[in-house]
Amino acid sequence: MTALPKLSELTVSEKLQMMESFVWHGKILIQRENALRQGSDHFSAWDTAKANIRKRVCIKSKKWPKALNHP
Repeated sequence: MTALPKLSELTVSEKLQMMESFVWHGKILIQRENALRQGSDHFSAWDTAKANIRKRVCIKSKKWPKALNHP
């Protein structure tokens, strides 16, 4: 993970970009929270999510990528 620079080292433009990014991220989190409450979204266990990703990658490429370390 990359460390963020000190605010004093950023230009005004960079500071504004960071603030916009935080606002955008906050909106996405609120949307996800609302979807979870309404039952239209859910969380998956990490092992389940990895297995689903592997299946999709394998189906699209029609072979198992070495990087995914398939058993």
